[in-house]
Amino acid sequence: MVDYGFKYIFKESGKKQLIIRPLNEIFGLNIEDITIDDSEQLGHTKEDRKASFDLFCKTTDKRKFVIEVQIAQQKYFLERSLFYTTFPISKSAPKDKSKREKWDYNYPPVFFFGLLNFPLRHLDPTLADKKQFIHMFTIRDEQTNELMTDRIRFAFLEVKRFDKKKEDCHTFEDRFLFILKNLPKFAEKPELWDDPYFEAMIQEAEYANMTDAQQQAYLSSLKARWDYQNTIDFAREEGVEHGKEVQAKEIARRMLKKGMSIADIVEITGLTEEQIQAL
Repeated sequence: MVDYGFKYIFKESGKKQLIIRPLNEIFGLNIEDITIDDSEQLGHTKEDRKASFDLFCKTTDKRKFVIEVQIAQQKYFLERSLFYTTFPISKSAPKDKSKREKWDYNYPPVFFFGLLNFPLRHLDPTLADKKQFIHMFTIRDEQTNELMTDRIRFAFLEVKRFDKKKEDCHTFEDRFLFILKNLPKFAEKPELWDDPYFEAMIQEAEYANMTDAQQQAYLSSLKARWDYQNTIDFAREEGVEHGKEVQAKEIARRMLKKGMSIADIVEITGLTEEQIQAL
């Protein structure tokens, strides 16, 4: 689930089927071939082009796929996903002004495929605890459920929250999630299902099969993830400690108003005498 590890398996391996099959199975498509170009700049301005995602794929019939592996939770990740789909859509418009004036907005389908290492934020809180790890979104009429367009579709797979055991994985989607979730735990090649797809995926994921340069790139990507996570954890701990101190001071203020002694307030709140005197 780190940036280089994902690209190494699904792009550098040269085995397009490793990314084609999940797209076919999850979106119900019949892709035969795909072009992977994660370096393409899709924005109109320099600021737009700073928006990056892990893989950008195109099929021969012009369907486009934005594939994003997201490690850390973001408050507006769903909105960000929608924003990303606007890049390939807007780029479909002709650049020539005369052609653009006659353009009928017949843009190719755009699919967003997100692999998430955190629980998806649900708009309906009652859905958060349901045993559902794959979420499909389209644009539909709220009352009739009629599909407005089939050209924008989203699929989100909650890798981290997936908790099924191997023997409970019967669909391709479940098995795909099981492999992604448990790859780092395999000390040796596991006995899996009789499916050459997962055999190939396991083989490509073996660290020992990498060249020295690839191993270094992978370790650098892993280190970047660790550093980022440590920074987040430290900030969270600092925030918790600060919150406790703010709460203790508020309690101390109330106790002072009630005429309690500083010695008692020190004992109850854990604040120092100097902190209470300052209040």
